[in-house]
Amino acid sequence: MEPIVKEPYTLTIGLPQNTNVEDYDTNHYTQLLEKKSGMDIKFEMLPAKDAKQKLAVMVSGGSALPDIISMALSDSEVYSYGSQGYFIPLNDYYENNSFYFQQIVEENGLDTMLNDIISADGNIYTVPLYNPEYGNEWDHRAWINKTWLKALDLDMPETTEDFYQVLKAFKEKDPNGNNKADEIPYMGHINGWNSQPQDFFMNAFIYYNTSYNYILADNGKIDIAANKDEWKQGLQYLNKLYKEGLISPLTFTQDRPQFQQAIENPDAQIIGSITTGSMSIYQTDSKRKEDMTALPPLTGPNGVCWSTKRYQGPSSRGYVTKDAKSPEIAFRLLDLMCDKELSINSRFGEKDKDWKFATDADKGTGLYENMDIPATIKVINNHWGQPQNAEWAEDTQPAIRPYQYGIGGMTWDGNEYDSQYMTAQAVPSYIDKAPEEVVLKVPFTTEENDRTSEILTSLKTYIDESTQRFIVGDMPFSEWDNYVSELDNIGLEEYLKVVQKAYDRYRKNK
Repeated sequence: MEPIVKEPYTLTIGLPQNTNVEDYDTNHYTQLLEKKSGMDIKFEMLPAKDAKQKLAVMVSGGSALPDIISMALSDSEVYSYGSQGYFIPLNDYYENNSFYFQQIVEENGLDTMLNDIISADGNIYTVPLYNPEYGNEWDHRAWINKTWLKALDLDMPETTEDFYQVLKAFKEKDPNGNNKADEIPYMGHINGWNSQPQDFFMNAFIYYNTSYNYILADNGKIDIAANKDEWKQGLQYLNKLYKEGLISPLTFTQDRPQFQQAIENPDAQIIGSITTGSMSIYQTDSKRKEDMTALPPLTGPNGVCWSTKRYQGPSSRGYVTKDAKSPEIAFRLLDLMCDKELSINSRFGEKDKDWKFATDADKGTGLYENMDIPATIKVINNHWGQPQNAEWAEDTQPAIRPYQYGIGGMTWDGNEYDSQYMTAQAVPSYIDKAPEEVVLKVPFTTEENDRTSEILTSLKTYIDESTQRFIVGDMPFSEWDNYVSELDNIGLEEYLKVVQKAYDRYRKNK
């Protein structure tokens, strides 16, 4: 393909400034874009922590916007800016001016991708980031001490009752063999990646949809899990574990560093099980991590065995503004970002320096070979989260990376305790254990968002606080009916009504 422009052309991009990027102007990814497009790219940096607020101030103050805004925005935010004319509709540009986006989606069978980025008014205002990964899609995972199971001659638990008996054995039978009652059967922590017990164990009683506000759907009918008897049964089970000292009280108070001190205890292995989305919670060379293995989803007393599924479809990223000198040229630059190699560059850095394509010699070494994703990417220098000048960091730009061109296609170095490898080995036990109909995304109009945002905040706060209180016993189960009534008082019916209307519209667009 020829460059987008043949004459000198300057294009401005507004995006959040990441302190790990050394210099956006000399950045390798920037230079690739300039070389392939023929443009001179200039940046209007937005403060990393307040990028959305800065954009809102620019819009409300009537400031001229850069040609392109490149950052993550919610569906309702995109709709708001688009419906007011600050972002222009891209429907016709996708049809007439898209090359790289169309090429990669057609090559990978992703022809319906645009359906997931249609706003409530039927317009498309964004060029997306698509970066699915099985480990993120099925990320409500628990881990158990396999060394202790072997020491006590116990089988891997399959049911909630099995797990209860295993935890009792962990507490009572000195599995670490130091003649001290120092074993902690289960421990979690706050503000982590699915690090609370309910994130995993509730799925043995009712589908636990943290991906979308505990919402359930059955044949298009919207409901909520948090007021159901099965939800109550799950909390009663966790309360039983807590009362018997099988769940550490620190689970609901300690932060990540405190939790890490416990799981890396230098004197002895003291942890029987944990919940976390990634074993990177351990140190890279941790010996304690070597005792742990994935705990498959448990089956509850009513035969329920779910695994939470998280949205991995396209998300909004690049937008052409009303002040773009040439909307077509701006769109074509966003389209260029969807080129296969540029999409890989934007995550892994400079080709042949930070990464290279896997060869026949790497066959069989892919992280997800067990799920038929071949080894595609061999990482030479993993700089994710580190200071670098190879890419823009943290995916602030559009890109299309199907499974094989992201983490899913990475080669494995043979370390059985690499956190990515441990995730890849865990995923097959979790995948496809969600209900047939799962609500992952419901685009709201601005009006719908305004009607529900305060209600949702109050609902989520009350549900989450009550969940913890039920588990630790601060709220007795004799208060269950009052809890359910309070959900109604907060506005549950109104919230479900708005979600139902938006969900009906979303299903129709798909």
